[in-house]
Amino acid sequence: MLILLFGLWIFLSGELDLEVCIIGGAVSAGLYLLACKTLGYSPRGDWAALKKTGSAIRYLAYLVKEMLLAGLVVMRLIYTKGRNMEPRLIWFRTDLTHQSARAALSDAITLTAGTIVVSQEENLLCVHTLDASLAEGLEHGEFERKLLGLEKNV
Repeated sequence: MLILLFGLWIFLSGELDLEVCIIGGAVSAGLYLLACKTLGYSPRGDWAALKKTGSAIRYLAYLVKEMLLAGLVVMRLIYTKGRNMEPRLIWFRTDLTHQSARAALSDAITLTAGTIVVSQEENLLCVHTLDASLAEGLEHGEFERKLLGLEKNV
């Protein structure tokens, strides 16, 4: 967080010289100490978050890829003549324990075209799919597996 605060200071100051760096370093250090004391931040927590950055970036890249692929599948479903779509409501339990991880799973499902989370109660999710083919792999799928990996590092 200290590096982010210092980077924000440099970005907002609009110039890079010794005076800006010294003042920015002091102000950033002071804000970081205040955040540690009042908001519960710690260097250990920052290090853990930094270690998860690579996994989080890979998860976001996978999410974007799946969003694009699902969009193509939905376009194919819509523009194929004579294709009868079979909407489904799928109920399944997730193994994710943290509320934020379950919310990220719900968001990932909703962001992919053709699926939307209708209800989420603790670890039980109800997902509406535009077609039965879109329901494959929802339960204990790749999104959940990647989020479980991120959740272990908390």
